[in-house]
Amino acid sequence: MATTKRKLVLGAYEEMGLANYVFDLTPEELQSGLYRLDEMMAEWDGIGITLGYSFPANPDDSDLDDEAGIPDTAISAVRTNLAVLLAPSKGKTLPVDTKVAAKRGYDRLLTASAQIPQMQYPNNLPLGAGNKRLPNDQQYFQPKDPITVGNADVLDLGEPNCG
Repeated sequence: MATTKRKLVLGAYEEMGLANYVFDLTPEELQSGLYRLDEMMAEWDGIGITLGYSFPANPDDSDLDDEAGIPDTAISAVRTNLAVLLAPSKGKTLPVDTKVAAKRGYDRLLTASAQIPQMQYPNNLPLGAGNKRLPNDQQYFQPKDPITVGNADVLDLGEPNCG
């Protein structure tokens, strides 16, 4: 399902109780919502929540009918968090349910974007139970030389070299 930026902005206004079928939103309000959406997504991208949002080359070139490029699983989190950003400028107080949904969605996206760093065992880490010697008189892990893969990333197989 391709979600446009317009759907996200309109969804945020609906979260505030300004449904499109009751209140007519002006083009300026929609454009302001789009700018806030672009700013929020840029901020999230800066802290590591990369959702594939399609940023415009120039902020003035942003279009409401462009595809957002975010996964379907992130739509609710983006919509509710945008509503939290837009509500004060419209003089609206959001329901607690919307604020809770925004916080949970943001936390879920932040957790999903977390990366656990990988490390090799150091060469001074004892083998076995304590400091017992192995039959080949080796008592410490001997780390493997890292294997590099594309873009100079290191491939860690996670197994110590015991022989």
